[in-house]
Amino acid sequence: MTLDNKKYSWDLEPLLNNGTLEQLHQSWLNKQNQILKLYPFFTNSLNNFQKWLALHQEYEIISNRLSNYVSNNYNEEQTSPKWIAWSQKLSNDSNKFYVSISDYNQKVIRNESKIRSYLKNQKIKEYQREFELVFRNKPHILADNEQKVLSTIGIINSGFATIFSTLNDTEIKFLDAVDSKGTNIPLKTIADITRNLKDKDRNIRKTTWINFNKAYSNYENTFTQTLYYNYLMLNTNSKIHKFKDYITAVAFEDEVNVELITNLYKYTELFKDSFINYRKIFEKLLKRQLQLDKLEPWDKTVDLTKKTVHFSIEQTKQIILQAFKPLGVEYIANVKKAFNENWISWLAKPGKQQGAYSIGNTKGLNKYYISMNFDYTIHSVSTIAHELGHSLNSHYINKKQKIYHEVSIFYAEIASIVNEMLLSYYLLDTYKNHVEMNKFILDEMINNFFATVSRQIIFSHTEYELNKLVNESQPFTKEMIKKIYWQMIDKYQGINKEMRTKINKQPYSYSLSTILRIPHFYAGNFYVYKYAIGQIVAILVANEIYRGNQDMIQKYFRFLSSGSSLSPLDTIKLLGVDLNKPKVYQDAKNILNGWIKKLSTYS
Repeated sequence: MTLDNKKYSWDLEPLLNNGTLEQLHQSWLNKQNQILKLYPFFTNSLNNFQKWLALHQEYEIISNRLSNYVSNNYNEEQTSPKWIAWSQKLSNDSNKFYVSISDYNQKVIRNESKIRSYLKNQKIKEYQREFELVFRNKPHILADNEQKVLSTIGIINSGFATIFSTLNDTEIKFLDAVDSKGTNIPLKTIADITRNLKDKDRNIRKTTWINFNKAYSNYENTFTQTLYYNYLMLNTNSKIHKFKDYITAVAFEDEVNVELITNLYKYTELFKDSFINYRKIFEKLLKRQLQLDKLEPWDKTVDLTKKTVHFSIEQTKQIILQAFKPLGVEYIANVKKAFNENWISWLAKPGKQQGAYSIGNTKGLNKYYISMNFDYTIHSVSTIAHELGHSLNSHYINKKQKIYHEVSIFYAEIASIVNEMLLSYYLLDTYKNHVEMNKFILDEMINNFFATVSRQIIFSHTEYELNKLVNESQPFTKEMIKKIYWQMIDKYQGINKEMRTKINKQPYSYSLSTILRIPHFYAGNFYVYKYAIGQIVAILVANEIYRGNQDMIQKYFRFLSSGSSLSPLDTIKLLGVDLNKPKVYQDAKNILNGWIKKLSTYS
């Protein structure tokens, strides 16, 4: 299919603000110099302090424009020498700048009483939370010379994520799939993999599944060593800053404690019996559909419908606009802007970053860009709904907040999953008299829940245990990693007798390398358990929005507009949800079981 690449590409030029990349880069460097000139004196007087705050606001906007322009172009062409060079240049320039102000937190803490007096001024009082977050770091602040050394070598810290990304996106190659007639089918992108795993030809599914997993299995040693030294670095840095370990440090940054995470692991076990029940129903339905007596792993990602469902990009846009109607006319108008003003890079191509994302660092922008690899399936429809949730969240934050523009990764997924849920409810209504599609959509909803809650907790709890290995100086081997991963699958989803006997044999054993290819493991933010929080909260919220609960809709827009103006837990409480209460998880399970019960009527 040939598409108008310009129509379905994003328009990044507004980030340059009618200038060139070189001019924007120079403006960025100039603003850095202004900041560095004021830096030694910014706490000396209220006037200097106000100038400092204003300079940082201006710098953040220029920095966001520049970083997004370079990173988005790089993510389109990850092998391009031009964008590799620019990415490295910005990284080096940023590192030099932050080394020069690396004692900023120490300086703020040393001048706490003076700064507190400045913040009583009504013009800058709203900065209070920003500085409270610095003051709470007092027990973890290093001496100036120590911090400067760590900042100098800080550029290395992101290296593990870069190595992973390079290996994952550009170096790993897949052997061709083969159809039942013996014809080779090239596997170039993840979109090819996803599409083939749903193909009617079982041999295409089988060879795709094997060649995809085997490609990663071939690099298990490289992934293991990269992950080990990544965790070693993260835990060492955390201990230097007087934290117990890396996970404790990340929890502190998120303004929660580790107990919340371990409680989430405990509560997620509540869903195990629901998963086992769902798996029995799903496998019965799929066996009947595929006319098979036994299912293999390469069969289990086939859509639960005999109907081939493909959506064009234009059809996708119309579906999204209809699905989001419960959120109101203003929300719909902003989605139309995203479509009409080329916020989105839709199409897959070699060298483009896999997966999908909505940009961060959005303060000062008026386009909130999305990258995806559209494959014409309902999964891509769901993906764009998801990423629009992030982008519209950024829009409402920028509309409301002057300072607190960031979205904590702790609750970042709520806005995106609410959109996914509204899409699912819309599709259920649309196809309510169509048995095949209704069955398919229900299965998608249930499967997405388990993929985002149980599966992500399997990943997170595995990561939690892997960090314990590092901190306790235990062997960190690929065999140990896969063993822990397998134990977690059993803990949260249960392992049937058949898979217990197969997992140590090829090609089934290849799938255990999955645990080594989780991008967030290499990012240094202990992130994936937050997907589960996003899913659980989002289904509670979306259920009420879909039912027309105006009180929840009002709460939801307060949530969307809040940015980082409150702590993560308090931000979620804007939705009327308290993650420390077991009832939250039981309510989510009740909704889930309702979907499973509906699906069972087709079995």
